[in-house]
Amino acid sequence: MPEEDGFGKYFTQIKTLVLIELHQLALIWNKDPTGIFVLENLQIIHIKSCSSLKYLFTPSAAEKLSQLNELKLEGCEMLETVVDNGSTKTIKFPTLSKVEFKSLSSLIRFYHHVEFPRLKTLMIEKCPMLEEFTSGFATIDESFTIEGDIEIIICFLQLSLDKLRELYIINKDVKKLFHYNCPSKSFCELENLTLSNNKVLSSISSSMIRQLINLKKLTLDKCELLIEVFNPEDDKPNYNIQKVFPQLKALTLSNLSRLKCLWNKEPQVPFFSNLVSLYIVHCGILKSLFSLSSVKNLGKLKLLKLHSCEKIKEVITNENHENVSIIFPLMECLVLKDLPKLVNFCQQNETLNWPNLQIVRAINIPSMETFSSGNLNTPLLRSVHITFSKKIWLGSLNNTISYMHKNPGM
Repeated sequence: MPEEDGFGKYFTQIKTLVLIELHQLALIWNKDPTGIFVLENLQIIHIKSCSSLKYLFTPSAAEKLSQLNELKLEGCEMLETVVDNGSTKTIKFPTLSKVEFKSLSSLIRFYHHVEFPRLKTLMIEKCPMLEEFTSGFATIDESFTIEGDIEIIICFLQLSLDKLRELYIINKDVKKLFHYNCPSKSFCELENLTLSNNKVLSSISSSMIRQLINLKKLTLDKCELLIEVFNPEDDKPNYNIQKVFPQLKALTLSNLSRLKCLWNKEPQVPFFSNLVSLYIVHCGILKSLFSLSSVKNLGKLKLLKLHSCEKIKEVITNENHENVSIIFPLMECLVLKDLPKLVNFCQQNETLNWPNLQIVRAINIPSMETFSSGNLNTPLLRSVHITFSKKIWLGSLNNTISYMHKNPGM
């Protein structure tokens, strides 16, 4: 946009700039905007499919974007940097709160030294050449998404993440999410973590457990090398972990083809003390979930769903042949579906107590002859769902499961 031709005066109060499918556009303006072209009021910039752009702003133009709140860039194939690297000065975007980059195949960085003191949401998707976001400083308060093959270890982004609430890492091969030298407050407020389509992560390390003290929701999906979910006793410095995910309320494990166990060695400290919902689906070689001695940690559990885990034989193992009563005081709903090798819930002779259990769905569990070898106390349970709409009841959960096993075609 030229500044001398008389048109600049019409843009002095512009707040939103949207440019779409301008394939010949090489520059947004041909020199640094000054005078009558005012950038100070610009709040939103959306640019999509402008395939000739190599950068958006000169450093001097970027300095004028004092009110910029939102920046979205998508499908600009030639874009290498947001701010041209013609200067060594630090550039500050004082009000920028949301940045979204999508399908920017040539993007290398935002700018070599930039500050975002108000940044709340950062989304990066399909930016395969991105080497670093910035070597400057940013504070992210709410949501952070990485999608694509970006060689970044989160700790080295040099972002201040002490107020981050949500983190989604999709199609990104993060092997070590948090280095053990991360600042102690990094991710301390993180509540929701999703890792999806990861090909190198083998477990959640002790350094991650130490950082995620306020995590409430954890989702792991399609992590190809994940063998055990948690490893609180790995070979990193001794963190003296006192509790494992004390605030975690929802845990979802899905499509984990190599998952053998939640942990190879159960922690000797309390874990999952606030877990309400546990959903495990398509974990093909998982054989069990918990040991009998660890059930005491699951006092808040209300919902347990196991679906399409071909090799699971029992939910709770009793390798030491203990005879102790088990209680799930708050459990309301249990779903067991498409578990061809499930033999029983737990092999032990004492009472299994479910004082609040009201819903049981048992669908395609052909190997289960009895729910538990001990007594069952399910005072509120009155039926077992065997399809979406069909349910049966023969006086007790054990009797009902036994009848289902003997009459598979009903």
